[in-house]
Amino acid sequence: MEVHPGLGVERVSEAADLKKKLKCEPIRNNFSNLRELSRKLKSIQRAAFRRKYGNLLGLLELDIEIDIVTALAQYYDSSMRCFLFQDFQLVPTIEEYEQILDLPLGGGIPYRHCEQHSSILTISSITKIPQNMLKSRLISVRNTRGFSQRFLEAHLLQLSIKEDWETFIDVLALILYGALLFPYSNDYVEYAAIDIFVAVRTRFENPVTTVLADTYLALDLCYERKVRKMFCSVHVLYVWLMARISDNILGVKCPIELVTRKKLDKRSIKDWALFVAGLNQKKII
Repeated sequence: MEVHPGLGVERVSEAADLKKKLKCEPIRNNFSNLRELSRKLKSIQRAAFRRKYGNLLGLLELDIEIDIVTALAQYYDSSMRCFLFQDFQLVPTIEEYEQILDLPLGGGIPYRHCEQHSSILTISSITKIPQNMLKSRLISVRNTRGFSQRFLEAHLLQLSIKEDWETFIDVLALILYGALLFPYSNDYVEYAAIDIFVAVRTRFENPVTTVLADTYLALDLCYERKVRKMFCSVHVLYVWLMARISDNILGVKCPIELVTRKKLDKRSIKDWALFVAGLNQKKII
């Protein structure tokens, strides 16, 4: 055992500690079809999307290294709510998530959970999918209701053919809320994610604090309830880590641009884990 003088916390040696950690893997969603569909938007439409929904398209285009997030999760300390390394702690903050998502809170209203789900009528009016079709397409996954991602993508394709770009933008954002920001299962958009989207779309609420809280909840579930899947936005967490360990430390206008420029060494995941453990040499706190 070793005692860290700054934290006053007993910790087993680094190698033994990693071996005892629960392997918590992110959901591996397939975004290839969504990327192709999103590229149908012209520059003026992409700008309109960003004004309404922030930097979701930038996150969508990002190829992330899932194994890196898996390695990072092994350093999460649920009792301290942080990533705990040998000589320092790393903690995602609201300000950093604001910057990554490009959704500043400012004087806006953070998302507030409502007891009632969004009505089929509301979803129909936003997506222009008939109510009867929406009702017939409701499915259940692990006792939650939602829609197949493929069903919504097929509707998205039809909107592009009709060149109804205003509705296309809303439906694309809805899918990204369920597949990228608040994933629950592969090829599935959960109703809870739809509720958050509707609050953003109709009540102009800000989802940043909810995305961050969802990250902590997913990590807590991994270590307190031994859940082996991370049900949170891996894309945002990945951008946060990569920007944090760079020389700029989130000091760039768009952290996603920094990550896409950064060429990662194709080292093994074990070597990368040791690399993360040595980050204290960069003195980033």
